[in-house]
Amino acid sequence: MSVTEDRPRPDLSALRIDREEHDARRVPWGTIAGWIITLAVVIAAAIAVYKVWIVPRRAPLVETLVVKPSVNVTNPPLLTATGYLVADRQSKITPKISGKVVRLNFDVGDKVTSGQVLAILESTNLQAQLDETNAALQQADREWKRQAALWKDGVTTRSQLDGAEAQLKGARARVDQIRINMQDMVVRAPFDGTIATKNTEVGEVISSVMMTQAGGTLPAGAICTLVDLKTLEVVADVNESSIGQLHEGQAAEVSVDAFPNQKWKGVLRQIIPTADRAKATVQVKVKIVDPGDRLLPEMSSSVSFLQSERTDAEMHEPAKIWIPASAISGENVAIAGADKHVTLRHVTTGAVREKRIEITSGVNAGDRVVTSGVDTLENGQLIRFE
Repeated sequence: MSVTEDRPRPDLSALRIDREEHDARRVPWGTIAGWIITLAVVIAAAIAVYKVWIVPRRAPLVETLVVKPSVNVTNPPLLTATGYLVADRQSKITPKISGKVVRLNFDVGDKVTSGQVLAILESTNLQAQLDETNAALQQADREWKRQAALWKDGVTTRSQLDGAEAQLKGARARVDQIRINMQDMVVRAPFDGTIATKNTEVGEVISSVMMTQAGGTLPAGAICTLVDLKTLEVVADVNESSIGQLHEGQAAEVSVDAFPNQKWKGVLRQIIPTADRAKATVQVKVKIVDPGDRLLPEMSSSVSFLQSERTDAEMHEPAKIWIPASAISGENVAIAGADKHVTLRHVTTGAVREKRIEITSGVNAGDRVVTSGVDTLENGQLIRFE
């Protein structure tokens, strides 16, 4: 027996690798991927919060204004009010007596003169009454003449003569009244003006008096509405806190929405001596000096009350873009975009008036211009503004 065969073999079982236990300790790749995704989401959320909340809060707060073309920087309006055009002289043309319309001599928009015949009402019944009263007048005249002859001969009494004279005067008065009524059947224009509305047609019966009805009254029938366009004025409401800046005779400038590129001179004619408690306003009337033929009643308009009357040159001065001097740094202005990022833009300037500079190019109407801290801003920088 050899020595090698008798030597005991070592136990190698302790060196065996347990595959099942090693697999149990291994972390699955799906879990690792989940942690990576979660971490990425957290980082992205943190970046978003930083950009949305922290960065804007750290952006500089500046003042801005939206550019609007304006005129007369040296004579700016004290305040502006809105209202409507109204003719100070206007009338609803109504006949003195009721009747059926048989003729109309006008249409809407026609210009008429004082005394011009506008309408004729049917007078057939009045003509019959006139014929009857004329016959009665002739009979009364003959009776008076007969009584006068008898009185001269001493045959009749004084009372009979006086009675005949009274009958004669009464007949004459009735004839005169009917003739006046017949004249009133012809409706004439009371003043020079323009027909604004037509309220009747041929064949309609127009009432000359208030007609009662159950619950109220019906107004007298109007043939038309006549307005004097030379007396157009603006009726506007002014905030009662600003009424102290105004006085009668004050110069004003009127603009109408229908003609935005034209202005009219005006004068504050009247301040109505009462206030509207609900609206906290006071009504004023501004006379248009030379309204012309384009303006019409009920057009919406606005009034600018001035410190002093503007010259014709100032009235026709074209609108220009003026911005505060603080909005310019060197030859650039800062334009705030909708995303609140700044765009530096080169501009060309013109006249300078009272710390305001005319911009001839580089800025357009509607641009939002930064007016404070422009020299500290950079192109593309985020800003804050109200």
